[in-house]
Amino acid sequence: MGFKTIKKSSAPDLVAQQILEQIDNHTLPPGSRLPSQRDLARLLGVGRSSLREAVNALVAMGYLEPIQGKGTYIREDLPEPALNMDKLARAMAMGSAFDLLEARTLMECKSAALAAERAENPQLAAIEKALTRIPKAMDDYAAFLAADLDFHTGVAEATNNVVLCEMTKLFLEKLRSHHRFLNTDNLSHDYRQMSLHTANRVFHSIKKGDPGQARLWMGRHLNAIRGEMDRLI
Repeated sequence: MGFKTIKKSSAPDLVAQQILEQIDNHTLPPGSRLPSQRDLARLLGVGRSSLREAVNALVAMGYLEPIQGKGTYIREDLPEPALNMDKLARAMAMGSAFDLLEARTLMECKSAALAAERAENPQLAAIEKALTRIPKAMDDYAAFLAADLDFHTGVAEATNNVVLCEMTKLFLEKLRSHHRFLNTDNLSHDYRQMSLHTANRVFHSIKKGDPGQARLWMGRHLNAIRGEMDRLI
């Protein structure tokens, strides 16, 4: 394959551009399998993290499709035109957002389960207070986001685990930077309603002391954003 070695080790945008060029000239035709990440990193001379960021972006843009246990494939239904750099910067940020969401899901599902075991009445009241602000902010995304982040902070604080609280705050600050870059004020009303519904289910599971349901609904709450993130590109 005609990949050119990239000199910079942290150049996911250049990785994405080279893959798009290979798709555009049909060196990588629709339905074909992308080389393994190990082989592709070696061919391009980049680190695995840069490669993963580029692949995530191209998945978000609709050029690549990961199939569990088989690898990553060029989609049959490619966007037009195949080589579209206008969306690349946004998609690169979105790929990073997907990584952040993956990490948040691992941590916050555990936090919800711990909160169901440990939450005290003042902490439950703080979570509920944040939730009551969300329906009033459906048409004001900045207020909606602020209330949602307070909900997540409240769940973390209800674990009574200082490290989880600090990690959650770091993740949420990173999330704020993604929201500043991406056009997240265009998130759909349907998404906002689903986010509120799942957040309420998390809260009621915590209040009932049901760790399994709290974990389940937190996962659904966080995953509700994935389809919307694709739509924003």
